[in-house]
Amino acid sequence: MVPPTSSLRAPARLGAAVLLGALGIACGSDGAGPELTDLGEEGRSIALQNGSGCAACHGADGAGRVGPAFVGLFGSAVPLEDGSTVVADREYLARSIRDPGAEIVDGYNVQMPPNNLTDDEIDAVVQWIVELGAERASEEEG
Repeated sequence: MVPPTSSLRAPARLGAAVLLGALGIACGSDGAGPELTDLGEEGRSIALQNGSGCAACHGADGAGRVGPAFVGLFGSAVPLEDGSTVVADREYLARSIRDPGAEIVDGYNVQMPPNNLTDDEIDAVVQWIVELGAERASEEEG
């Protein structure tokens, strides 16, 4: 006897729900974090793509791993390994993505690999980082 079609679909729906839930956790899309603009969402998507690989070191949610965190980075003072400090403005962020070895953040010895992102893609990733900075500001205000 063949079970009714609805009982066959239930395990598949459950499996899909579990998979989507796991992907949401892995990508930091659990509803937490700042509301993103279209450009910020595009930047987040680019950062999560295998080709750019940002998430592998900076974390899928931008909270950092072996690379510095993106969350709260924009507008902050960044100590560099040469002893100087730079403000993480749009120019610095774009420069760091274009030329990863130019200014190494103090305490992060893993060299960021070069990438082949276009100027528009870099602008989108920078916008995502800017919007992640808004998360810190709203937490500090609350």
